[in-house]
Amino acid sequence: MKSLKWTWAAAAAVALTVSGCGNNNNNEPAASSSSSADASQTASATQSTSASASAALPDPAKIRIFTENNTAWPPKPDWGVWKWVKEETNIDVEQVLATGPESLALAVSSGDMPDVLSVFPNDVQKFGSQGAFEDLSKHMDQMPNVKAFLDSHPDVKSRVVSPNGEIYSIINDGAGEGSQMVWFYRDDIFKKNNLEVPKTWDELYTVAKKLKEIYPDSYPFLFRHGLSTLDTFGPSFDIYPEFYQDPADPTKMKFGLEDPNAKTMVEWLNKFVKEKLIPPDWLTMDYKAWTQFMSTNKAFVTVQFIGQIEIMNSQLTDGHLQFMAPPIGAGDKPYLPKGGQEGYGLAVASTSKNMDAALRYLDYIFSEKGKDIQSWGKEGETYTVVDGKRKFNDNYKEANDLRVISGIQTAATYGWFDFNAWLSLVKPEEQYAYVEAPKYRFPVAYSRPNLTSDEAAALSTSNDQLWKFWTGEVTKFINGDRPMSEWDAFIKDLGKHDLEKVRTTYQTALDRQLANTK
Repeated sequence: MKSLKWTWAAAAAVALTVSGCGNNNNNEPAASSSSSADASQTASATQSTSASASAALPDPAKIRIFTENNTAWPPKPDWGVWKWVKEETNIDVEQVLATGPESLALAVSSGDMPDVLSVFPNDVQKFGSQGAFEDLSKHMDQMPNVKAFLDSHPDVKSRVVSPNGEIYSIINDGAGEGSQMVWFYRDDIFKKNNLEVPKTWDELYTVAKKLKEIYPDSYPFLFRHGLSTLDTFGPSFDIYPEFYQDPADPTKMKFGLEDPNAKTMVEWLNKFVKEKLIPPDWLTMDYKAWTQFMSTNKAFVTVQFIGQIEIMNSQLTDGHLQFMAPPIGAGDKPYLPKGGQEGYGLAVASTSKNMDAALRYLDYIFSEKGKDIQSWGKEGETYTVVDGKRKFNDNYKEANDLRVISGIQTAATYGWFDFNAWLSLVKPEEQYAYVEAPKYRFPVAYSRPNLTSDEAAALSTSNDQLWKFWTGEVTKFINGDRPMSEWDAFIKDLGKHDLEKVRTTYQTALDRQLANTK
């Protein structure tokens, strides 16, 4: 998995995909404490708690927060999210807006950093060790809600604890459902031709062959992320392509291509390419071409970000897309990659003159109360309770209006998000995918343990040459430019490209991470 640096634009693109869903049998969002029948009690309790706490608020304070400047939801100082922060914490917030990819670096070098900063993991690794960000692990006594959050979210905790035990940021959680890759298909075409939804890759091949016969100029199976799509296909074969924690023994790092199931996966893709069931330009397929294939009866089964189901359904004039369970390639369980994680979080400037207020802000947005208010707003102001369920006011016509009108789910306005708030504004018939997808997540995420700066520097060249080698050779196998009979030789040759050096370094990092997060 080659590391890519995120930008605010990239984050916005992922966030925007959280606008599409499917349909469940009850035409209701997934149940949770915030959308269940006792929502009125929860809301009333929140209001009561807020009222009783107002007299005991700390002294007023003001902090500056470095955050995104997104034209899709232009930042406003009078957003509801900032008003609720003031009401609950007595903190006034001034937004400092990013103007480009170098904005964070300029803020750090200026000597006058904002108190709280929206950051990505690469930023944390770079600036945290330089002393720009406060080590939050030293302040857990001041942030009991943050501590409780991390203790109850071990996946998040493992991502934020540095090799030496410091915590330079807290990664957001709850709003990352749009990052989930899923399978979906043209259910209208399947019904029209009396075709069964494939449950295995063998059945996927059979139904693709049948669709090719019916629609000769089609490529029934389509994807648009090139070789990176192996990250999505892999779990169907009980693997990820590169390094990850072995689900069978999470104390060990595994290189997925060494598993025999990886060869099976590549053999299937080679077969699909050879029989023209996948477009010949699968490696370079872009979003525009993918959209044209899916909307003109030229492709019928695909993998994409989950939000694309609703987006495409709104564009199709004749046809309909539906979520499908991932087909099994090996083993006995259908798996999707373990998605739903967010890519950015919040750090506190080590030079902040408002440290207590900055820490208080983090503790609020990572609390149960902060999660509820920063996700839903307040009863009578943003929503009412109807028949025991929360209902956003009529001015919120679609989910993205939460961002535009009130700033809900924009960067730095929340720490722990209740996704049911977003889902409640998605059409009932488009909620199915979000309800179903979590049922199929692979036991472990496709991620690597944090390296020290020395380890990262030592592996820079090795990681790059290993990645270039395996991606080049696997592409040849899929396209038929190298025979599958040479697969074992390919696996052996991985050793010539520092496989063991990389494996040993990540194993050391994993051992350290497990020790640090006990």
